[in-house]
Amino acid sequence: MSQANVRSTDAIKQFKVALLTYAEDARIALGSMEMEIRQVRNWLERDQYTYWTAQIKRAKEKISEARTELNRKRLSQSNSDAVSDSDQKEALRIAKLRLEEAEDKVERIKRWGPIFEHALSEYHSQSQPLSDKLSGGLVGSLALLERMIVALEEYAALQAPAAPTLPPTSSVDSIAPPSSVTEPGPSTVASGDDRPAVAPGSAGQRPAETADGAGSAEVNSPTSVEPSGEETTRPPS
Repeated sequence: MSQANVRSTDAIKQFKVALLTYAEDARIALGSMEMEIRQVRNWLERDQYTYWTAQIKRAKEKISEARTELNRKRLSQSNSDAVSDSDQKEALRIAKLRLEEAEDKVERIKRWGPIFEHALSEYHSQSQPLSDKLSGGLVGSLALLERMIVALEEYAALQAPAAPTLPPTSSVDSIAPPSSVTEPGPSTVASGDDRPAVAPGSAGQRPAETADGAGSAEVNSPTSVEPSGEETTRPPS
């Protein structure tokens, strides 16, 4: 059975804090970017377009005024051989340049509008998954980390169960029963006394009395063979 070697949950807690910090920084970055996008759109579509449209109107008015001044100057000096209308011509030229500049700005704003919207849609397609994770998925991740921390801390607080203590055994139970019972053999002779009869010829025992009442037989002394081949009798010790 596999066992978890859990010693500390500090790493998970530090990861949770780092995840919260990252989420907060990401929210601030996304909010700042959205604010800049709104500012650029307002500047491009409202401020710049409105300004240069008004400049077109003003430049046309300046052109009309410059032409009126030029015609008045020419009429005032119609009887003169040398007409001095250079200032009126210069004012008309400047008014026409300003009109051209204002019309060019308005055309550029109209071209930049679709390009800006296309870039904005690409940005939203890449930033929207992150925004969804920060708004919904992050809550589930933090809850999962919290459950992991609680479960691991509870596991680490557990202690191994103590070994069971066996009851002491009695002396009667400790004595083993006899394995077998000795049965009386065929050599046992039933007699008037309780002593068992000894079989004749047993080692270490004297021979039984003979039937003729001669008494106990003496133990024969062992004989030895001399080197000459004659048998000699050794006296009993």
